[in-house]
Amino acid sequence: MRMETPGTFGPAINALTMPSMLLSGLMRPMTLGPAWLDVLSHLMLFRYPVDAVRDAYVGSYATAHMLYGSLVTVGFVVLAVTVGTRVFRTAGA
Repeated sequence: MRMETPGTFGPAINALTMPSMLLSGLMRPMTLGPAWLDVLSHLMLFRYPVDAVRDAYVGSYATAHMLYGSLVTVGFVVLAVTVGTRVFRTAGA
């Protein structure tokens, strides 16, 4: 909503999502990569919901991955609703 032209939206979204997709382990589990990449991926918050979904897929619901993934997901929801509400209120005002 804050882009100057519609053509800049696509590159901006790709610049934000590509590193997060690669470091979250979405394509491949980070534990299979080098140790330094696994440590770096722990700084990416998207890793925790991805690990939680992997655990849920195999039926392991009472794990630390599920707890951290759920907490991070709830945090993302609260942040998204808060920012979205503020943007729409200022745009409509």
